[in-house]
Amino acid sequence: MTPSVRRSIPEELLLLCADPVRGRLRIPAGSFHRVIAGGVVAELVLTGAVTVEDRRITGFQPLGGHDEVAAGVLARLEAAGKSRHRLGLEHVVRRIPRKPGAAPFLDRLTAAGLLTVEQRRFLGLPYRLHVATPPGIGQEIAARVAATLAREGGAAVGGAAADPSPVSRAALPPAERAAAERDRQLAGLIGAARLQRRLYPGAAGAPTRQAVRRLVRELPVARAVQRVIASDSAGDGG
Repeated sequence: MTPSVRRSIPEELLLLCADPVRGRLRIPAGSFHRVIAGGVVAELVLTGAVTVEDRRITGFQPLGGHDEVAAGVLARLEAAGKSRHRLGLEHVVRRIPRKPGAAPFLDRLTAAGLLTVEQRRFLGLPYRLHVATPPGIGQEIAARVAATLAREGGAAVGGAAADPSPVSRAALPPAERAAAERDRQLAGLIGAARLQRRLYPGAAGAPTRQAVRRLVRELPVARAVQRVIASDSAGDGG
């Protein structure tokens, strides 16, 4: 599989949208900027920059690394946190601007050689088409996530027999435990984006789809994104 080193959750969410044959990104219209926002918040949780209890952010720590998008969001959250006791996750997802949205992550993936950009025109208007290289990278990420969920829950993957002895995350070495938690957060956002049927189709994908739906209910960030999208669809969102 293509290594996931240095790929953030928003970047992997975008790669998961790649058509497995041609590699063209098929990004869902409408609410995907909310999912990207959730990916940024999930990165802050995973790096320890924010702590979450139930539906609220309850603490902040300095952000390591050089992720300018996450750092900017963290700075705004810290400023808001000084005037508001415990920021609600749904409020946070709403307040991350729609723009630049996915653009910095698309640029980063292009610079890393994982995307190419094709200039196209439609009705005389120019637009950019992003194409994954290799085309199957989204499938590789989806398979990795499914394998993680299968190890933890004993689910079958790709029609294979279920693992009768699921592995507890607490029993894993620290690096593997961190990677498993990252895959769980990504799976929750796959569910919030309703990508699970595209990524895990048919009877073979049913156990993974079930695990994804469970994580949307369990993980605070994914649950917040799902609620914000539902609110938007009902006409209540900003």
